[in-house]
Amino acid sequence: MPSTASGQIRIPESNLVDLGILIGLLITDGCVTWSGGSWRITFTGKSKELHKIFKEKVNKLFGINKFTEIIDNLGVLSTSFRNKKIAEFLHKEIPTFRTKPFGNGELPPIRLPMFFKELSSKELAEILKVMFSADGSAVLGVKWQKTKARWVFTRRISFASVHQTIREQIAELLREKFGMNPKIWKKEIVLDEKNDIFRFQKEIGFVDGVKISRKSKNWIGFEKNKILELIVKTFQLRKKDLEKFSNKEEIVNFLKNLL
Repeated sequence: MPSTASGQIRIPESNLVDLGILIGLLITDGCVTWSGGSWRITFTGKSKELHKIFKEKVNKLFGINKFTEIIDNLGVLSTSFRNKKIAEFLHKEIPTFRTKPFGNGELPPIRLPMFFKELSSKELAEILKVMFSADGSAVLGVKWQKTKARWVFTRRISFASVHQTIREQIAELLREKFGMNPKIWKKEIVLDEKNDIFRFQKEIGFVDGVKISRKSKNWIGFEKNKILELIVKTFQLRKKDLEKFSNKEEIVNFLKNLL
């Protein structure tokens, strides 16, 4: 792994995006913990695509190619390795990777790395693509609007985080680097304006192959990018295109045929 004469890890500036992607994965679905007498760096989730990226970045940055992989009874995969120097290096970038509140309700002092702001929008988009793929989603619903007697779509791109600082900092990056207008909800960031959804698809998007989880009633198992494409398509639909349907299920089936 790249290091200084004193043995400290040093990442070349040309690899900052790779480091940002790794840190983004650890902030969303990972952790750096003291366990069994040593430091362990872990990424957890069902997406094989994201686990592949995790291992690729660790190998590229630090030369690590041996990992421990464990699948639990729910099919969730944990990929981890142990290394004290790497854990210490990562903690210099971020004091902690824990986002969940402590038992007393206090939030851990997590924040995004300082160098995120120094990256170009194109470089930052690579990091946000991975973070949104891990803890974000493309949300598409339909409901009956009684006041206007018509079917309407609910569309949004979301990023979930229980930590206020992470929500605020990512929203700030979306505003400053991409000119978007994110809304900060209680536990997530939301992009629901047409221009922002189009811009997100064009400039950020999701990692190909990453699928929507079981939390979605209608789109479980569908690729996030495919649902994002479908959301964009719905802006072309007119009122009369939906008038022939009598319930939500018919409209959802109609939308699935557009995929």
